Amino acid sequence: MDVSDQRSRGVAAASPPSVVSGVHRHLRHALVAAAACVAGVVPLAGTVAFAPTAQAYPSATVNLTGHGYGHGRGMGQWGAFGYAYDGWSWQQIVGHYYSGSTPTAVSASQDATDIRVVMTENNGNSVIVTSGNGFLLWGQRFTAGQAVEMVPNGAGTWSLYSGSSCGGPWSGPFATGALNPVVIPDHETVIGDPPATVAADALQLCQAGGNVSVRGVLMARYNTGSPAAPRTVNVLPLEDYVAGVVPNESPAYWGTLGGAGAQGQARGFQELEAQAVAARSYVMAALGSYGDYADTCDLTCQTFRGIANDSPLTDAATMATSSVVMEEGGRIMTTEYSASTGGYTAPGTFPAVVDDGDSICPPGVNGACNPNHTWQASVPVTSIQSTWPQLGTLESISITGRNGYGDWGGRVTSMTLVGSSQDVVVTGDQFAAAFNLLSDWFIPTNALPSAAVGMASTPDTRGYWIAGSNGTVRAFGDAAPVGSAGGQPLAAPVVGIVATPDGKGYWEVAADGGVFAYGDAGFYGSAGALHLNQPIVGMARTATGRGYWLVAADGGIFSYGDATFHGSTGAMTLNKPVVGMAGTPDAGGYWLVASDGGIFAFGDAVFYGSMGGQPLNRPIVGMTTGAGGTGYRLVASDGGIFDFGNAGFFGSAGNLVLAQPIVGMSATPDGGGYWLVAADGGIFNYGNAGFYGSGSS
Repeated sequence: MDVSDQRSRGVAAASPPSVVSGVHRHLRHALVAAAACVAGVVPLAGTVAFAPTAQAYPSATVNLTGHGYGHGRGMGQWGAFGYAYDGWSWQQIVGHYYSGSTPTAVSASQDATDIRVVMTENNGNSVIVTSGNGFLLWGQRFTAGQAVEMVPNGAGTWSLYSGSSCGGPWSGPFATGALNPVVIPDHETVIGDPPATVAADALQLCQAGGNVSVRGVLMARYNTGSPAAPRTVNVLPLEDYVAGVVPNESPAYWGTLGGAGAQGQARGFQELEAQAVAARSYVMAALGSYGDYADTCDLTCQTFRGIANDSPLTDAATMATSSVVMEEGGRIMTTEYSASTGGYTAPGTFPAVVDDGDSICPPGVNGACNPNHTWQASVPVTSIQSTWPQLGTLESISITGRNGYGDWGGRVTSMTLVGSSQDVVVTGDQFAAAFNLLSDWFIPTNALPSAAVGMASTPDTRGYWIAGSNGTVRAFGDAAPVGSAGGQPLAAPVVGIVATPDGKGYWEVAADGGVFAYGDAGFYGSAGALHLNQPIVGMARTATGRGYWLVAADGGIFSYGDATFHGSTGAMTLNKPVVGMAGTPDAGGYWLVASDGGIFAFGDAVFYGSMGGQPLNRPIVGMTTGAGGTGYRLVASDGGIFDFGNAGFFGSAGNLVLAQPIVGMSATPDGGGYWLVAADGGIFNYGNAGFYGSGSS
């Protein structure tokens, strides 16, 4: 730092830019020259104002990073396993996810409830049943290996046929007009029976893709809708049903992982018990939800596959928690769960909670890392355009609403697909469902997880970087991401980004004067350890890239490397605070700009005019120089542009309604264009500045 300006400075932290509600969209409608100018400001003679034409999405795919698998409400199965692996009991696990409710044993009569499960894969079909043991249908007994077919008559009744196997041939019918016929096994299986016995005694629902073996009985029914349609229903005791859900929702091997735990089992066993309690409570809270013919379904309610994947461990977890449900105020709660919450549950019946267990990945343990905690996906732009053809050409995606829990602001509640013909507003659920994304918690990889604070462009003008207040940097076009302060614990927010002369690196500067150097950007010092009167608000580099200046809100200058101190406003009383700076091409001087548009020139920087003393619609937030340093332009938070000297005017966002304010700008080296960046990362490009994507989030 130049000793001529080593005054004590206060540590006031810079506040993030204010947020304006609404949907930010990339400028694409033609603007007349007069409308492009800020009210009361006339462009210089010969200045032409125009708007860029519509821009297609800058890549063939929309690349996304996301968290979690499923809706995220209630318990996360991977998170529950993570907590169990760390030593939590099943009571602690369900208490965490289902806060406000209590594990409670249902009455003996409730525990004896039979659960009616509609086997949706067989909807509308004949019901064909066989078994490795004998069974009974409509008073007629059949031996092991025989089969029966129940054919719907279309009037609520069934005709019954016998056969030698699932594929027939069929004889009969031995009954017509049968109402709700039921196939009953000679020997009903119970939890704890040897696997061979279970396999032999269970009824099998014959299906082309493989038989489904079930405990209990199989019934042919009609739904209660209009028109009525044939259905297949498995009726079985509550605990048998739970035993058929647990291994198909949570892998049984989890119960073998972790150190020694309670009940003589490995710690992971506690997750299987938590799963059993959640499954039992969920179905008991939903009794009768399928009308008078069923209580639940086999796949989209809870995953029930009969005895498939049966395991002594999951049977033991079911029996160890027998009859226990989650209750609140005497009411059995609907205990939703999903595979992975991504680190934060979604609010619903139960409040949202942090899910630290979701990130489980113990070293050296196969199968114990959650692959869904963070995921990547790519959606072809053509798929988006074909799904919503009214878009025309997809230009950008703006995330306009999130639920407020976790990274990036949480799950997407609303998003706008910006098209050349029409914009389409959808929910995160709708977008995720359309493209088979794992969850509605995602962010385009060109989006910022915090408010944008500035941008810098590459020297060839074919790319740029956008920096967020948390230090995250997103690269577009040919700009290469070479690192960022994102993810680091910062003492103060980042307030700006400056690129090196060759575009192979950049610096980020924080409000406390901390400097972060990446790529070929050299570190030459910082004000991070100093006590500042006012926060740092901007940065400029020398032409060589071997030095830089920092400027504080009071106009105090800190110079490092080959940056020379030429003066400051640190000793002046300012009408408004300084908000940015720009250096001359030879590094022999610099300009400072205040929020009222006042300009302060030092060294060989020439004063070409200012907005100081003139009424502004919105405050000035930044500046750039014109070609050769013989002029400069200012940008206001509403996107209004004010140009002086030879800095040309090529358009502005001053007449647009912005979702969020403009926070910075960058100019092309030849002075033929510039970009504006809004707090949501939205980009407005003018002149010969190309559009390469935006960080709208």
